[in-house]
Amino acid sequence: MIEVGKTNSALQILSLLLVFLIHCQASTHYNWVVKGATYTRLCSTKKILTVNGKFPGPVLQAHKGDTIYVNVHNKGSHNITIHCFCNFVARHGVKQPRNPWSDGPEHITQCPIQPGDQFKQTIIFSNEEGTIWWHAHNDWARATVHGSIFVYPKRGASYPFPKPHEQVQIILGQWWRRDVREVLEEFIRTGGAPNVSDAHTINGQPGDLYPCSKSETFKLLVDQNKTYLLLIVNAAMNTIFFYSIANHNLTVVGVDGSYTKPVTTDYMTISQTIDAVSITNQQVGQYYMAARAYSSTLLIPFDNTTTTAIVEYKKIGNNFTPFSSTPPLPHLPYYNDTNAAFTFYDNLKSLANEHHPIDVPIKITNRLDPLNYNLIDPPLRNTVAVPISGWAAIRFHANNQGVWFLHCHLEHHLTWGMNTVFIVKDGKNKKERLLPPPPRMPTC
Repeated sequence: MIEVGKTNSALQILSLLLVFLIHCQASTHYNWVVKGATYTRLCSTKKILTVNGKFPGPVLQAHKGDTIYVNVHNKGSHNITIHCFCNFVARHGVKQPRNPWSDGPEHITQCPIQPGDQFKQTIIFSNEEGTIWWHAHNDWARATVHGSIFVYPKRGASYPFPKPHEQVQIILGQWWRRDVREVLEEFIRTGGAPNVSDAHTINGQPGDLYPCSKSETFKLLVDQNKTYLLLIVNAAMNTIFFYSIANHNLTVVGVDGSYTKPVTTDYMTISQTIDAVSITNQQVGQYYMAARAYSSTLLIPFDNTTTTAIVEYKKIGNNFTPFSSTPPLPHLPYYNDTNAAFTFYDNLKSLANEHHPIDVPIKITNRLDPLNYNLIDPPLRNTVAVPISGWAAIRFHANNQGVWFLHCHLEHHLTWGMNTVFIVKDGKNKKERLLPPPPRMPTC
């Protein structure tokens, strides 16, 4: 449960986050191979680290309450850990009740998986529903080792909104022409800010506005007058995004693996994950979807480029004439439009109904201030954007035993040391104690 304070001064976002670990696909057992693969972007080719050779990585699917198992084989040349977005303070992300052994932060809850080794991770879903994601959690490997997790309603249950015609994965990311390990090593060596990325991406592709990218731009083919559920992940290393689709509204129905009251908007501010419905009610044609950075201050270098993809309506009848005009671009808030960024955040509210209740802690053990808070339907989040000179208030029950990593999810801030851990001790009864560790944990 989160409240965020704002100031009118120039802001720099600290994207705080409570995280977790790995994920897998739709059945029960999955095999992932971490290995190098060659990819070409922005007129140049390099080798990147991937899962199963895919960038972005495989989609993981489950139903509410499932338990799945992922066997991760490290065939790369460096240590790896895989982590999936969870948190112990709210029932969303992948909470992993009493199971920190598969959380993933390197040297926090496990030693990394060394080259040639493997580790079977157990992912326990509880109250999560909607879109979350998984990623590598050592060095900067998550730049290319990441993917979506889709948690569907419990079997036999339905969405708390009309069933969409189709669902579509949208992953926002960053791309460097250089090896990302070189970027990290130079960043650590110099002690300054890291080199900004050379491009932002949508589903691994920079889009039309970058060199050598037009032919590979991601294209979403849609039918007219249908409802599409966009499952959106911000997998970028150091960026919060503004996102929009030209001439189309977006109705937010979920954030960070928890459904929300519907909010209709023409843009979104994306810190981690969002479920949004879009109705294809425009004339048959092509329309850009686009994303660019929100950076509260323009004084610090950041990637100010815009990534695009194309929403293309399927033509009706025997009309095979190519679209002649350039697709329209959506209007996006300016880079440092903090009012736009936080107006979007402030409109997000939990469903807080019989089927999707919210457990707001009322009896507070340690109260830090006397401010008034929304105790009725605050959003459940695993990430909160904290403005410079501002604040965030988080209420939680410390009821998930284990060691849980709390850190800034802007990767350069994490490298600087913006992190800590929460330790939740065992309680008195069996269900308040850690589960036993798996039989073959990685060794350091």
